[in-house]
Amino acid sequence: MLDRRFTIENAELVKQNCDYRGVSADVDQLVELEMERRGLHNEIQELNRQANEVSKTIGKARDASEREAIKEEGRRLREQKDAGQEEHDLLDGIVAHELGELETEYPVDGPAALPNSATIKAFVERITSYEGATFDHIFGSPDAVTQGEVRGHPYELKTMLGDVRMDGEGWQIVLPENPLAAPRVEIDIKHAQTSPMNDRVLREEAIGIARELMQSVKARRFADWPRRATKPDAEGNVRHPFLEMEESNLWYCLHCNSEITGPQIAGNQWHCPGCGASPINIFPEAFWLGRNDEKPAPVQSRAEEQEIEPIVSVVDPRPRLDLNENQVTHLIRSALFEDAASASERMGASLAEIWVDDDLDVVVSFEDHYWPEDKEPTAAIEVAALLGIEIELEVTWSDPLFAWPGLGTVTQSTAEYTRLMLDAYRSHGATRTKDEI
Repeated sequence: MLDRRFTIENAELVKQNCDYRGVSADVDQLVELEMERRGLHNEIQELNRQANEVSKTIGKARDASEREAIKEEGRRLREQKDAGQEEHDLLDGIVAHELGELETEYPVDGPAALPNSATIKAFVERITSYEGATFDHIFGSPDAVTQGEVRGHPYELKTMLGDVRMDGEGWQIVLPENPLAAPRVEIDIKHAQTSPMNDRVLREEAIGIARELMQSVKARRFADWPRRATKPDAEGNVRHPFLEMEESNLWYCLHCNSEITGPQIAGNQWHCPGCGASPINIFPEAFWLGRNDEKPAPVQSRAEEQEIEPIVSVVDPRPRLDLNENQVTHLIRSALFEDAASASERMGASLAEIWVDDDLDVVVSFEDHYWPEDKEPTAAIEVAALLGIEIELEVTWSDPLFAWPGLGTVTQSTAEYTRLMLDAYRSHGATRTKDEI
């Protein structure tokens, strides 16, 4: 699908393209709709922020009346947000449809083509085509592990995602694929005082062994590249290792928006000398920039003779739990499903809105058609207690998903509830299933 940002910022170009193709499209209206959608999106975000701020104050209410007033304000804000979301989703669907219509059978060459469309298509095809290719030198394989010793200290040496990794007891050396990146030496905190990596001479010897493997990996990688990818011509032109038909003496980094000369990018094995981005981020044109965007600046690369010192750090490799909003929400919702005793309550658990504040305290808002107001979610309360967080419960009202929501209270089975619900609708002659649409 056409990029929305491109379409908005290049409306005249898109209109011209439509003229070339004989396509009737109101691009100006599309731009207007997209800008309206963006405005609604910002309003929804703000309403959601306000609702969250209000929910945080529920626990600070002085009495029941103040608490109820706060809840009512929260409900009002969420209703506004939901109404705005419906309008936003409608606009979003309209814009997506219109963009899809514009995109239909877009040519990749000739006067009707978008700028760089052939380049982008060739690049995507190149990096997504794995037929007949081998990537053991990139991803590694079980039989690619080398075992050895450095001054009596055993190690395992392997390649993973282009990096070389050397693992010993309580230590690890990582040699990144990017030739300008510093080697990383990580020492397990339990071995901080006794690790052989504390010995500078031994450490350099180990890094040297890893570099020997990296030279072999690099040679195998270059064997798959066109010769011009690593050998600039007299004008400094080099050929992209993946975009094999793209040759230039100037290249641009999608990641940091730097301008890079052909000799610079070839000498750095097609990693950006500025930010270290991989070859898939390097293009012969900065096609992602709009008219008003900042133009690429020449990259400042490290002098070749400048030595790269390894980064040595003491790490704690033990798994660490840092609870966040997403994790808490999933745990609480999972517990709500355990509390649900009927098909109706399971839908209530699914529909429940869960807010988590900055202190990870939780407000759960149930839909009253699907969750009994007097039912305590004991499993969710227990989970909250185990996590050491406060949980606040409330019940709100809105239109039910289906008429006769009480049907779900008399069955455990969702299939049985669905049958009862469809039968009830059919008795009124007012239902259409998928097959009837």
